[in-house]
Amino acid sequence: MRSLTLIIYAARRLWPAVLAALLLAAHAILIGHASRTAPRAAAQEESRRILTIVAPALNVRRGPGVTYPAFDMLLQGAQVRVVGYDAASAWWQVQLPGGATGWVSGGAAYVSVSSEASESGPGPVDQNMPAAGPDSQNGALGSTLVFQTAGGGPIYAIDPDTLTGGGNLRYLTTGFDPALSPDGQWVAFTRWETSQDGALGSVWLIHIDGSQEQALHTNVFNPRTPTWSADGTKLVIRMQYGGQIGELDKCSSRRPPRKAYDISVSRDAEGELKFCFTLPPDPHWRLRRIDVTGGAHEDLPGDTYSLTPAWDPNDSEHIVYDGDFGLVNLDLGEGRTWDLTEDFNDHGPVFSPDGSQIAVTYRQDDHWEVHVLNADGSGRRRLTQTSYQTLVEQQLAGETPHSFINAAPAWSPDGSQLAFVTNRTGQFEIWVMNADGSNQRPMFPPEILAGIPLQYSGVEERMLSWR
Repeated sequence: MRSLTLIIYAARRLWPAVLAALLLAAHAILIGHASRTAPRAAAQEESRRILTIVAPALNVRRGPGVTYPAFDMLLQGAQVRVVGYDAASAWWQVQLPGGATGWVSGGAAYVSVSSEASESGPGPVDQNMPAAGPDSQNGALGSTLVFQTAGGGPIYAIDPDTLTGGGNLRYLTTGFDPALSPDGQWVAFTRWETSQDGALGSVWLIHIDGSQEQALHTNVFNPRTPTWSADGTKLVIRMQYGGQIGELDKCSSRRPPRKAYDISVSRDAEGELKFCFTLPPDPHWRLRRIDVTGGAHEDLPGDTYSLTPAWDPNDSEHIVYDGDFGLVNLDLGEGRTWDLTEDFNDHGPVFSPDGSQIAVTYRQDDHWEVHVLNADGSGRRRLTQTSYQTLVEQQLAGETPHSFINAAPAWSPDGSQLAFVTNRTGQFEIWVMNADGSNQRPMFPPEILAGIPLQYSGVEERMLSWR
């Protein structure tokens, strides 16, 4: 360490470029020193894990990341003992056959990790290392995520195990707004005969393995966003009910409303002003409850625009939906509604598994963000936001500064995580973050969902469901 101090002292008198080079060299020396002197035996005994190389070949590096120099290589099928883990980079520290230690990527395309049997039984677990098998850090132990590529498009299921990068990706069917049942065994979704408002549609069920697809409820206009009761016996959907399906051309002596367009003004034979204009489509929406076993159904009270219902996991008589002026509570027993929020930018409510919080897709000026609030409407927190640095970089690159879309949140089974869709990389991807908004990251390595494009259209769709 004394020699290292002399190097840095001498470097201060050199040109900045030389100084930078020496500091980088000193950093490498420190990394090498740390890797040589790090205690190995204790961690080795505690972890009892074996890492297997699944890639054709994998570099072993001095530290947890590709910026560290490679000093060895492991070939496909090689097995080494795990002695450490870096949660920030998701890299594993391993012991090589000769006794040296190094770091390898934890990506599913490169390695797999399993527990090692021991006659003396497992030792205590290193608290900085994830559990072997599905990643408890991702709230994904034994769970399944279903997602749609776009409204009416293919629906897939995947097991979101971060340590293996996501596995068992499988195509299920086509439709809108897939929703996993509370036991994770069935997926409810909807289909339309055409893609237009006013089209007849139906509500469907399919087993999570892709079998037993069956129509549950038919001859309903534009059914969307099914949500399950906590006991899995009922669904609530939204459906088109009344209103104006297509454009409407109209003439009147009264001034046209704000949403009118193609406005012309003339005078009739009596000299009175006449306004002719076109009104856009204005479908109305209401809620319907459906019995899963018998198919019986009933229409529910609500607003003119009753959208994206969410069933309270703690109260079988309580639903929250997106209403005319914000989120609305509905008491199914009394048929009574009352405001939860008065912000018409709240959309797509989703209850946390314990019923204490609600995540929403929020209309943030000209784009979408993910907000979370308490179940009583208090304590709103914004979880996603495009950084100021990114906006400046866009402008410097000659682009018009724009915020990215973050939308369609879905809670992990234990409520510790939120999956969502975002286009912050230039295309829509499934990302995940902690329930407080920290540690936002892609949910799967790029190769897992390669060739499966996603599209979020901002029409109250629920793209993800996680159980």
